[in-house]
Amino acid sequence: MDEEVATDRGANHHRNRNKKRKSAQKRFLQNAKGFGRKNSFGRGAELEQDEYNYFVEILEALGNVGDDSEERSTMANNVYEQAQGKEIKVSSNQLSSRVLENLLGFTDEATFEHVMEVFGENFRVICCDRFASHVLQKALLVAMVRCVAEMQPASVEGDDAGVAGKKPKSEVGRELEYNMKEEFDEAHRKVCGKFVKKVAKFLLNNLEEFVWDSFGNYVIRQCVLNLAGVVEIKSGKGEPLEVRKLTVPDKWMKLINEFSGRLLAWPQFADFPYNEFTSVLLQNMLTALERSEDKYQLQLIGDKLMNESFLLEAEEPEDEEEEEKEEESKDQPKLPKVFQQDSSVRLLEVLLAVADPDFFKDQLYKKLFQGKILPLSKSRGTNFAVQKLLDNIADKHILEHIFSELDDGLEEILQLGHTGVVASLAKACARLSCQQGKFIKLLLDGLHAAEVGGEKLLTSVLKLMPPEVVAKQESAQIHIHGSIILQSVLDFNKPIKLVSAILDTKNDQLAKIFTDPKGSFVVNAFVRSKFVGEKSREKLIRHMEGCYMDLALSSHGSRVLELLYEAAGPTQKESIVKELSERVAQLNSKPWGAIINRKLQVDAYRKNPTQWKSASKSGGTGAGGDKVGRMFDKLIDGGDGKKRK
Repeated sequence: MDEEVATDRGANHHRNRNKKRKSAQKRFLQNAKGFGRKNSFGRGAELEQDEYNYFVEILEALGNVGDDSEERSTMANNVYEQAQGKEIKVSSNQLSSRVLENLLGFTDEATFEHVMEVFGENFRVICCDRFASHVLQKALLVAMVRCVAEMQPASVEGDDAGVAGKKPKSEVGRELEYNMKEEFDEAHRKVCGKFVKKVAKFLLNNLEEFVWDSFGNYVIRQCVLNLAGVVEIKSGKGEPLEVRKLTVPDKWMKLINEFSGRLLAWPQFADFPYNEFTSVLLQNMLTALERSEDKYQLQLIGDKLMNESFLLEAEEPEDEEEEEKEEESKDQPKLPKVFQQDSSVRLLEVLLAVADPDFFKDQLYKKLFQGKILPLSKSRGTNFAVQKLLDNIADKHILEHIFSELDDGLEEILQLGHTGVVASLAKACARLSCQQGKFIKLLLDGLHAAEVGGEKLLTSVLKLMPPEVVAKQESAQIHIHGSIILQSVLDFNKPIKLVSAILDTKNDQLAKIFTDPKGSFVVNAFVRSKFVGEKSREKLIRHMEGCYMDLALSSHGSRVLELLYEAAGPTQKESIVKELSERVAQLNSKPWGAIINRKLQVDAYRKNPTQWKSASKSGGTGAGGDKVGRMFDKLIDGGDGKKRK
């Protein structure tokens, strides 16, 4: 029992990262209150006690507003009215700047125009301020969105609505939705557009000063991305970054080209990849140019990076320890300078993602990677570049060359723990439909699992451990890359070996795998792959009989159960619901079990199987819970809307 509770808590913890974000916000608020009691009114510009207490109260109220845009708008206008005449000072305090930043997107036209005017007169001060620079970045984003909102196709707003219903919105997500849907005067939109251009031109004229400033650099990067219509939305720490692309005026593309031209003309350009600030700036520049589809500027930057920076020879080691390392690697090919620092490797990864196919093949692959795949894959600092290379390969011949280099090295890569390389290799094989048989052979040889089958083979692949190691470490968790590899293999043209391994595994063991956060996604690939036969899917569904309740009582397993139900035929669907109907009370004891009950109408089946079958034949049962409920309400109530007595 204790083990089950722990598992469920772990699943919740994994799925609801939004709670962590709220917890961090709560800690910030508690710390702010604590500092206030000690007469320390935040970092940055010093506020008066009553001002500080006011912003503490606003921050606390902001946490209780939720997604109510109207209430946020009222609060925003009131706060900015209180800050009128001292916007720069208030923006330069840690606490109040956060409040201003979170509310700026909800201000009305007059208030926002006043803020833009004040900021426009104080760019130099704000750009280099630790806290005010964040408010300026938000002002830039809001101005961009308000300016271009009317230019967006109708589908953009629909996408926002769809996303809104699926997951909690971040602050940026709320602001984006509000400013995209709110109706602003044409004059206001023009003022916003002028502000964006004014910021861009100011930064262009002072590029040498702000590029090296830790806060000014952020403003430049935000400006470049916004000029390309790129909006980055992150819900919280640990959440993937969602990137939205908005349509922007063509004139803004010229400003991006000016930024690019200025950077290319700098004599220090060759050193940019090896400095954290300038490397990230170039990464954002490449992203902006790729989003704006400016292939010419991309080519210019790519050529200059290759010729003047990436292909330089690595510097000679200065200390004895480095010399010893060099002695050990004498038999390895000498790596270009780009692979010597993390900042340059990250820039290379972005370039791999945005490069056109010819540049990718003739410059990046042939000059930087060819003949060096194995040592790069074995290095902790460069194996991510190999992953990015594999993720963006579009040429089967390149993949064939890579396999020839990895023939004898896959086992060592797995032993080093650089499993992301193997996962990316599997995805490339599935995407390009080549080298699939060879990949499976190399993988199983590397795991020493070529001679085993069934559960041993399945767990070996999922945990990326040899079978003998798995036997000694039964508590070892499913590896995220093991799950990704298995999903990719199921999309291969001939996945029969792994399909058989799944079907030969005992159903209670499969239930444990399918209720795991990482293992559950294997079912997605199994039921949706066009290379997994219909009979195999039917066999898996039958094979899981007796374990449907175990799946239903787990947050991840319940999703698997829905997938199996959707893939099942009428007889198998009834079998699933029948098994669940025998333990309805237990099913309802978990929130996800109750959802399964509602979606599959388990209660209705328990009361009247014949009517359930009738509704099922008419297409009523499935994931559309509300539709199902209405159909069964009619059946159970006798079709006249009145309850039976």
